[in-house]
Amino acid sequence: MKKSCKKLLALLLCVLMLMPVAIPVQAAEAERKSINVTVTYLTDDEERDYTITNPYETVDWDAWEQYKASLHSHTNASDGAPSIAESVEEHYRLGFDILAISDHAVLGVPWNEVPEMVPLYRAVKFERTQLADPEVLTTERRQEILDGVGRDGRGMLEVTTACEANGATPINDTHINTFWSDYGRAKMGIYGDYETVVRECEKDGGLSFLDHTGEYVGNENDPDRADEPYYINKFANIFLAHESCIAMDINSGQNNRTRYDVDLWDNVLQLTLPQGRNVSCITFSDGHLIDEYDRAFTMMCMPENSIESLRTCMETGAWFSIGRYARKDLGEDFIGTGNQPYVSRVTVDNDTDTVSFEGTDYNYIKWISNGVVIKEGTDCTSICLDDFTDEELGMYVRFQITGDGGILYSQAFPVACDDIIWESVVVPTYDFSFFFRIFVDLFNFIFGRTFFVTAIREILWGTSW
Repeated sequence: MKKSCKKLLALLLCVLMLMPVAIPVQAAEAERKSINVTVTYLTDDEERDYTITNPYETVDWDAWEQYKASLHSHTNASDGAPSIAESVEEHYRLGFDILAISDHAVLGVPWNEVPEMVPLYRAVKFERTQLADPEVLTTERRQEILDGVGRDGRGMLEVTTACEANGATPINDTHINTFWSDYGRAKMGIYGDYETVVRECEKDGGLSFLDHTGEYVGNENDPDRADEPYYINKFANIFLAHESCIAMDINSGQNNRTRYDVDLWDNVLQLTLPQGRNVSCITFSDGHLIDEYDRAFTMMCMPENSIESLRTCMETGAWFSIGRYARKDLGEDFIGTGNQPYVSRVTVDNDTDTVSFEGTDYNYIKWISNGVVIKEGTDCTSICLDDFTDEELGMYVRFQITGDGGILYSQAFPVACDDIIWESVVVPTYDFSFFFRIFVDLFNFIFGRTFFVTAIREILWGTSW
């Protein structure tokens, strides 16, 4: 009887979830202007004196370690299949050092506690969640994982308050990962509205990054969508207005469905760098199933595995982004197995205008500037900017390396020169009317943290968690 009630409730909530799609939405787009980027050469000197900004400048390569981090994954607390206990155990088994479970509209809590869930989001994916009773770790097992029992004392860092905000959006996804903010709890989002969540998270003193932006852009099978000026300007505006929004996803783990996001990132950099903002890239599994958790992650460069070090690392961009597969860069059928490419040291020498790295488990290297490959090969671990003409060299360089285990992306290294002036103009963009925001706020009030939801919990699970 209880199971039948759950199925009936799931059907009812799914219908209610789809109601906003029927609401007329008026998009008020700004004029679709081309990306306005100009470069001025003050001299014709053949040898210029470049200044390269190193995003890894603070890293002590001899004393610090790199910690394997999962900063976005799911459980059946929202729309995933594994329980919280199963998720933590699998990440621990896979060698992760940092875990931030970031379910839809659910704030992460200690792994031995049941978070405040939203039945609506669980019901939408009933075939995965089954609206099952929540399962968490025992207090004793949680402590063992924090202490590194069975891993020679290498514990896994527990990151709480993580959340995939804009929990669900009609038409398509517009998701933002938030940390150290409670704004996203029990809130449905609006298609295209990244701005509200980023702004409110910043007010809380939190950090955020943009998830699988290609779902909004629609670039899964259309590479030209990543070059649309409207979308590039939209994201550039967000990063220029909010330092707390630290990165954008470039290689979404979930079926790699937004494969051209790396191109979108390159385009956004060309608008933000002339205005002094370096935007970091990030990768994560977005895993909803137990066997998906290792398909993308980050390697965080930190002096110790603590919340304070993690936040500093996120703010500075001192990490490498890893994907086990990347259809754009590695081909449709490639799936990385074994050790992922690894970078053990990055060196920037402004006297010789060079960037170089040391690493293992890779077999091919590409250096990219302004979205164009300017050097590639099997052993080009160093690049000298003096080797390139003004037409070849843009406002930044970055490298990506590939191997049997997948692909590694570095952050961008901004390039400046007294003889060269890069300028950009970012135009405003608008997605939805004020009315639709009011409607969704009302929807959140009714189906979020209210007596109605509390009553459902009591009826089905006998608890008001």
